[in-house]
Amino acid sequence: MQAQLRAVETIRDALPGAIIVGDSTQPVYAANLYYDHDRPGGWFNAATGFGALGYGPPAAIGAALARPEAPVVCLTGDGGFQFTLPELGAALDAAAPVIFAVWNNRGYREIETSMLDVGVEPVGVSPAPPDFCKLAEAYGIAAERISGAGGLADALGRARAAGRPYVIEISVE
Repeated sequence: MQAQLRAVETIRDALPGAIIVGDSTQPVYAANLYYDHDRPGGWFNAATGFGALGYGPPAAIGAALARPEAPVVCLTGDGGFQFTLPELGAALDAAAPVIFAVWNNRGYREIETSMLDVGVEPVGVSPAPPDFCKLAEAYGIAAERISGAGGLADALGRARAAGRPYVIEISVE
């Protein structure tokens, strides 16, 4: 959980005053318990109760349109992002400079862990993720892949400087 929380704190520290919109993904679950944001209204998500996979991308676009002066980061997982991939095109069309940070652990790991914890054989929790960078590039959106959250601060700086939608795929084990 430390690496997941550190990723959210890196976003806060690299982009002071950012609005972080979370989807149902491990870093968001961890941050709901332990994260301290730096601005009112700077942290919101639907990763409570039953959650809502795919909520983050369209909500982040709305936040970017409502608060154009603030950096907006959509923190989503590889599973949840696949529910609303066309929102990349919507962000581009709306000129909403959302930074899509995709936590790619190649599946629904939170669900898989819960299944294992109660002795249930994990089934249906490892959907094959696409190459998110290639998908972004298909829309004409710049993208990069980093290994773990170590290079996240620098990637966020490049994304913010782009001034348009940007995808950062965070590949994690």
